[in-house]
Amino acid sequence: MKPEQKIAAVVRTFRDCYGQPRRQGRDALEVLIGGVLSQNTTDLNSARAYERLMQSFGSWEGVAGADGRAVEEAIQHGGLAARKAATIQSILRWVGERGGYSLEFLRHRPPEQAEKELRAIKGVGVKTARLALLFGFGMPVFVVDTHVLRVAKRLGLIPQGCTREKAHRLLDDLVPDSQKYPVHMNMIRHGRQVCRPRNPSCDRCPVRRWCVFAPERK
Repeated sequence: MKPEQKIAAVVRTFRDCYGQPRRQGRDALEVLIGGVLSQNTTDLNSARAYERLMQSFGSWEGVAGADGRAVEEAIQHGGLAARKAATIQSILRWVGERGGYSLEFLRHRPPEQAEKELRAIKGVGVKTARLALLFGFGMPVFVVDTHVLRVAKRLGLIPQGCTREKAHRLLDDLVPDSQKYPVHMNMIRHGRQVCRPRNPSCDRCPVRRWCVFAPERK
């Protein structure tokens, strides 16, 4: 079955199983910097790094004006501290030059343009940019993280060798705009609870009938 033929049933089954998550309003700049801190680390470590960053400097203005090594020290829990500190300060310089420490000026941009502007900042990739746009503004962009990539491949929604960059484009076209946020959230939940990297619980998977990975599909 082609991805276009199965996506509606997959979306509906995830909704029936996990509910219809509703986006909670969040500050887009906080989401963007949180996305940088979450790269190549666990949610726990990125949360610790974010908390320590704000405890150390108190405001985005304080982070922007701090010595880079001090920022590195503050976020060391998240790993790759030097690279992430440079990216965060680049982001803050970029927004500071536009009138303040906020991304509100992107709110009414077309999603493609807003994403392009964010990705022009060194260290901001497609996932990080789209996190800010989806969670901060509710823009209809699909975000692919590690769990989403794994689940989408196992369900045959994207090719097995698909890169994350290409996965964003394919799933953006496949998932309806109104469902981009709930499907993103439900695929993450499914990936954590059922479709785990190792020892997935195929016997209790609600979307097993569409899976190309399960050893004994029904």
